Amino acid sequence: MLVVSGLAYGIDIHAHREALVNDLPTVGVLAHGLDRIYPYVHRKTAIDMLEKGGLLTEFLSGTNPDKHNFVSRNRIVAGMCDATVVIESAEKGGSLITAELAEGYHRDCFAFPGRINDEYSKGCNRLIRDNKASLLLSAEDLVQAMGWNIPTTSSEKVNVQRSLFLDLSEEEQKIKKEQRLAPTFVNLKSNTMKKIT
Repeated sequence: MLVVSGLAYGIDIHAHREALVNDLPTVGVLAHGLDRIYPYVHRKTAIDMLEKGGLLTEFLSGTNPDKHNFVSRNRIVAGMCDATVVIESAEKGGSLITAELAEGYHRDCFAFPGRINDEYSKGCNRLIRDNKASLLLSAEDLVQAMGWNIPTTSSEKVNVQRSLFLDLSEEEQKIKKEQRLAPTFVNLKSNTMKKIT
């Protein structure tokens, strides 16, 4: 699992710090250039993230953390992730923008419900009510929804990738061997990213 967030106050910084404590890779997507860390009080966490994950931005050095940059940052967060989890949100906020973007990218979106009168539960409750996010009550709910609960024995891990070539004829095996020897080309302008494992 890779934890991706925006290195901002609140849930973002807690997600990054807990990922580091639990030895999980974490990436902070910045709304400014790499020549600064905003907010500055998160600098130590950002430095620690360079050892286990990293920092990512589309902005040139010298770019200030202006309000409109955060929406662009959220676009990258939503695009990088297989799933977006909204822990808390007021009726308006960056996490709701990220959830909307994730829905547009056909990514899974989840939210934790809260009390109906709590200001920072209103956004989550609305996402769930409007069927824009699946309800989560625990981390186990997320594990099951994402299909990560593959049973393994303590001494052997189960390979989840199916074999594409179960029974090949002699001629098909020759073709497969030739394909492995042929050069591979990668389209660097692709709009998709694979999950980091």
